Amino acid sequence: MSIRQFETNQVKAPFLGKPHYPISGLDQLGLNLTSERIFDLLLPGLNNVTQRIRYYSFYCWFFDWYSTTIRNTSRSKQNNYLRRAEFLLALIAAFRKQGGVPGITKALTIFESSDETIDLKAGTQEGSNSEGSYWKNPRGVLGQYYISSIKQMGILGDQGDKEGLYIRTDFDHQTKVSGKQLADAFIQNTSASLQIFTEAIENNYITKRELAHLSKDFNMLVIPGASMEEQLLWKLFSGVDRPKENQETYFRKETIKLLLSNITQYQNEEKYNQLNVPFSIYSSGWDSDYSTTEKLWYFFILEQFWSVSCTGCLDAFINILDEESSNNWIDEIELINHIVSKVINLFEAKGANAHERLFFKSPFMQESVEELVYLSKKETNPYIKISLTLYAIQKLFLENEDSVSELTNLSSTFKIHTASSFLVAYNDFDSKRDFNIIEFVKYFITLYIINRHHFVALRKLNATQNSAKFYREDGMIRFVDHFFYDYSSPRIHTLFDFMRDLNIIDSETTTLTTKGLERLNNLEL
Repeated sequence: MSIRQFETNQVKAPFLGKPHYPISGLDQLGLNLTSERIFDLLLPGLNNVTQRIRYYSFYCWFFDWYSTTIRNTSRSKQNNYLRRAEFLLALIAAFRKQGGVPGITKALTIFESSDETIDLKAGTQEGSNSEGSYWKNPRGVLGQYYISSIKQMGILGDQGDKEGLYIRTDFDHQTKVSGKQLADAFIQNTSASLQIFTEAIENNYITKRELAHLSKDFNMLVIPGASMEEQLLWKLFSGVDRPKENQETYFRKETIKLLLSNITQYQNEEKYNQLNVPFSIYSSGWDSDYSTTEKLWYFFILEQFWSVSCTGCLDAFINILDEESSNNWIDEIELINHIVSKVINLFEAKGANAHERLFFKSPFMQESVEELVYLSKKETNPYIKISLTLYAIQKLFLENEDSVSELTNLSSTFKIHTASSFLVAYNDFDSKRDFNIIEFVKYFITLYIINRHHFVALRKLNATQNSAKFYREDGMIRFVDHFFYDYSSPRIHTLFDFMRDLNIIDSETTTLTTKGLERLNNLEL
């Protein structure tokens, strides 16, 4: 093993000698928190891993059935039955040779290696450790992926004070959907084979012939068209954001409208880019007449431009450090001066007098912020990459002079402000308007890139893991590891998948179906 490999796999903690194992880590500069708060506000009830909307009605049915048939208040007992049901759904998908269902990898292996009768314990490993089962997390797919989102939607809840023992909700409300309604609707669509499914759960085995009978009704990728289940799921997600709260907002509904409207502009794309919605809003410029939902999506992508630009600059710095240090400690100030000198040469090559021109005087480049961030992400020369991120940040500052005040109010109203927000950096940059290019470049790289990553890495440090990409000591600095970065997912891809499951977006193309056009027209009324 080379010295470099050794240091990458096991980095010694300062002073103690106890091994620290480096992790790639996410959000190297700690700049994504505001964005995360925004998309959590805009799209409650779903997340980046809740891929199939039909699980919402399935879980309502399951806990309705469990409470009336099994009637056991043991958490572990309920969880055993839940894992059997989830694995059974994966086996049905395996029978159909269908992906996109949690647990499908293990289910395919067991299905193909089994005779006519399949013991569900082979997949759930009930009674033993869940390691190597259809789902490693002992709480199953529901516990790891769905439960928090489903609770937000008001269709499942804990049974009294017994956290983790779930029941479906039951209430009558004109504009809200209960768990009982979804359970009943699921029963309507599965009644022909429901007994086979429940007997398999209770008996803990299933035959391949029975899987064939279940394959249509329990296909989690398809909801029968024009059924009550389909209508209720649409009503659930196009309804009030958080049914359990008194204050009613409709950010998710408004986002669905923005998504469907946006899709009509990108019908020829092979794969829809979930950032098209916020990109489109930002590219139109700030408008005080925007709806609150549009303003919040503008705010989201503003924060993402800031985060990705800064993280791109860190990525370039790490590459330069790796190249210049040759796996040794080097003088930090000399490295910074070297980088600033190289970057300044690039500015001056474009006609800017780095000693005289103020950094925030006027835009350096004609390209949009989105284009500059894109160019920086794919740039392989680290010095050019840093210059591109600086162009993007300068433009981000200048373009939002008129929006900062309203964005600050928005941030305060919805309690989404964080110390890492671009709004905080904006105020700092506003006080540095008299900095020339050289002064600002050095200030930015030192404070916002080097010092900030050092601070964030120390904050994340624990007894065994370390996300630091460089070490600093006594004015010296040393390379540790590289990392990958990208935009944060705003959950719109999940919303897109849900709309496909509801036959609103065509399952094969990026186009609206006839039903989708009808839904869009109704949303715009």
